[in-house]
Amino acid sequence: MDERITSMIPRYGKLNKIYTEIMSGGSFSFEKQQFISGFYREYGDTQTFETALISLILEMDATHYSVLLNSLKREIENNISTYNTCKEFFDRLDTGYVCRQHESRFDWGIDRQMKVTNEYYRELMGANGSLEAVGFREHDRQEEELLERRYERCKREYDKEKARLDELYKQKEQAKREALQCLKNHCGDICRLSGSLLAILEKYLTDQKKKEGEEKEAVTAQTTPPTYFPMKLLSAVYEKCNGEQFEAVSELDFYANMNLQPYESRLKIRPREKARVCYLIFLMGETLPKPDREKWKEDIMNLLGIDDTYYKSKYKEPVSDFPSDSNQEFAKEMRSIFR
Repeated sequence: MDERITSMIPRYGKLNKIYTEIMSGGSFSFEKQQFISGFYREYGDTQTFETALISLILEMDATHYSVLLNSLKREIENNISTYNTCKEFFDRLDTGYVCRQHESRFDWGIDRQMKVTNEYYRELMGANGSLEAVGFREHDRQEEELLERRYERCKREYDKEKARLDELYKQKEQAKREALQCLKNHCGDICRLSGSLLAILEKYLTDQKKKEGEEKEAVTAQTTPPTYFPMKLLSAVYEKCNGEQFEAVSELDFYANMNLQPYESRLKIRPREKARVCYLIFLMGETLPKPDREKWKEDIMNLLGIDDTYYKSKYKEPVSDFPSDSNQEFAKEMRSIFR
């Protein structure tokens, strides 16, 4: 039974990653909706979850199951937090649209194959008519054999195209069944389920672990989020970049976004400015200690919707061997700040 619990941790991790990708502007595909729906179907029974949890506790020593359950607890809490942060956004996800797209993706192929199959069917009917008609008039054996061979050839070609058409219909029917299973938006259901699972988990954590968790939560609630960059540095960057590389926001929102703190207006990159923003991220990251640098860089890129591969290929563009005039000017302005 413990496999159910151990498998939940990576699956919750994948679910949270899907949520983050969608929030960051990534596409909301049927595959993501299918995973979300499958997750809810698989783990929606809280009684089964509690039974598996009891089995795990009986089979493992306290140290190991405590580590495992706390890992699962963190993933569940991340899921609840992510959903509640953008509740309205997740509730408006058009699951019906992606399901209809999934089902209809075979329509063009079916229409095309239907035309091909009908052509071969007409040829087959013509060959069949000629073969039947020959019996009502004088003919020799050679003519009849030619007509028979023509009929057999037409039938083989028709059967082959008909099989292709049938396979497309079969695939569409399968896609329809898949789509029907995934029509409903379960993001809110999963958040409520996560709350129930979290309550069950906390019942079975040791008193000491519960106490440590409560103390940690109390400290976290009272602690100000970390500040990566001072206001002086960010004010200089804001003066150069607000309304240029980024959509215009208040200086306080710029400060909060760059420090990954709560904000009122989310920072957005202006069109054709992403490469220069990558260079800015590189310069800002270089001012941080290495552990903070990697974490901040990953989080700010997620916030701004910058893919890691894109970043690695573009962050040195303003200081490349042959930069554009605008890139040269931007690099010069940034050097005056980060010197």
